[in-house]
Amino acid sequence: VDWGKHNDFTVLAVVDMQTNELCYLDRFNQIDYAVQTSRLKALASRFQPVTIIAESNAMGEPIIEQLQRDGLPVQAFKTTNATKTAVIDALAMAFEQGAIRILNDPVLVGELQAYEMERLPSGMLRYSAPEGMHDDTVIALALAWSGVSNTPWLLW
Repeated sequence: VDWGKHNDFTVLAVVDMQTNELCYLDRFNQIDYAVQTSRLKALASRFQPVTIIAESNAMGEPIIEQLQRDGLPVQAFKTTNATKTAVIDALAMAFEQGAIRILNDPVLVGELQAYEMERLPSGMLRYSAPEGMHDDTVIALALAWSGVSNTPWLLW
């Protein structure tokens, strides 16, 4: 889950652990958090996930805490440059190896095609959408893939 509300989008992505296929993608914004959590709970009821990986930055942490209290198997993911690099690199490798299949969703495909890597003066890499574009579906897919592939990421 990549949370958003006003300018960004909340994206719910489900990757089937047996087929490694993105089988569900929902993208929305301008929706109250109570409605967002209700949508996630309905999705969890439908797919019975082993783990739900949700971004904990900004507004994510209190939402995750409430979902955990409600019994959902939510694991918090704190986005930092290091953790983002780990999950994006793992997703890129999955595409290169043909290990993942995605839906032919025009928003997702567009965000994936536009996604950029920049080498910083420090030598570190930074991944992001180009100026004025979104990367919410990319991040949600990377988080879902990290759950399926057991991608190790650092928790700070």
